[in-house]
Amino acid sequence: MSVDEVQHSRLPARAARLRLALDQDFAILRRIRERAAAFVRRYLPYAGADALDDVRLVLDEMACNAMRHARPPCELTLSLRGDRILLEVSDSLPDLARCREGYAGGGRGLALIDAIADRWGQTPLPGGKTVWAELSLCPEPLSRT
Repeated sequence: MSVDEVQHSRLPARAARLRLALDQDFAILRRIRERAAAFVRRYLPYAGADALDDVRLVLDEMACNAMRHARPPCELTLSLRGDRILLEVSDSLPDLARCREGYAGGGRGLALIDAIADRWGQTPLPGGKTVWAELSLCPEPLSRT
């Protein structure tokens, strides 16, 4: 997906949800990762370790981007429906997220999200935006060759 493309998630509206406030304190990221993993294990106990690692990594990138570049209030929402999870980070910065060439301080987060997530995008909102990513938590069947 092009970083300039704006899409809306197709995850059904009825889903288990967890909402967490983000502030500018990066120390809260560990607690957020732990709560996200507990949320997934509660509703989808068969989710594998690799899938949970992917959720943690995408969540970290999205939350860090909002905490670093936007101004409060920022909110993280996890929505689980079936074997899919939707991660959304809403912030009050109206500028859409964009990929940048890597530099010493980072700049590769959206490319990483693009590589891991099944789909991702962003939705402009009055007074801000929501960046979202969908991931499958179901292990893919082994191919038989």
